[in-house]
Amino acid sequence: MNWATLLETRDLLTDCREQLDSATAELGAARERVAHLQNRIRRLRGGWREQHRIIGALSGHAERIADAERQTVEALSRVQGEREPGRVRSVKQALEFAKTHLVALSIPDSVVEAAVARLDKSGRRQGRGHAVMEALRALHAYALDGTRDGDFKHWCERGGSGGVCYSANRVAMSESVGVQRSERMTHARRFQVDPALDVSGRREMAAHVKLDQGETAPRLYFLDDTRGKTGKIHIGYIGPHLPTVRDPR
Repeated sequence: MNWATLLETRDLLTDCREQLDSATAELGAARERVAHLQNRIRRLRGGWREQHRIIGALSGHAERIADAERQTVEALSRVQGEREPGRVRSVKQALEFAKTHLVALSIPDSVVEAAVARLDKSGRRQGRGHAVMEALRALHAYALDGTRDGDFKHWCERGGSGGVCYSANRVAMSESVGVQRSERMTHARRFQVDPALDVSGRREMAAHVKLDQGETAPRLYFLDDTRGKTGKIHIGYIGPHLPTVRDPR
């Protein structure tokens, strides 16, 4: 082998060594990337397992919450049978019972005080107390009925629920056109409510219940927010018949 061939072989060997070093470096870098990806995969798998654990825990909480809600509704429904409306002897007694037990109703203290002052008259106290209790029980049963559709009058027309029913003929969900067009009369139907319903503390109410026979019988005005932010029936007025077009007073 001559000198030129030796030099050529040496150069070829040097090139091969350089290529081997380069390939070795690339292999090391590739192994580092593989190790990095494997670490990421392990972290992702750990994250997925934690996510599934949390989802499972949340599902369990949701089931427990649903059970608690069902138990609450059942407990509230049982409240309806604690006393018979016939045992109520006055409007004051009816409203004290409602404030304590009929938790789906919101009744401001001012409404209670005014109703007692206006309706708890000797000789008619028991009858009016019974009428008020009957109306409030029906509104409470309506508020708790999770299967209902439509408004309170429609619920009454369908026979109520939970053993509680009320005559739809005694319920009006709106006022006459004449009353609606009268600023004075609509203002007279603007009553105090829980600030949770309206920060102003007052709302206009048109839905009402006739508490006795006759056109001038006392009325109970309410606002249905059972599907709203408070989830309650708000009682705004219990007292003598308010001014109308026929009886403007």
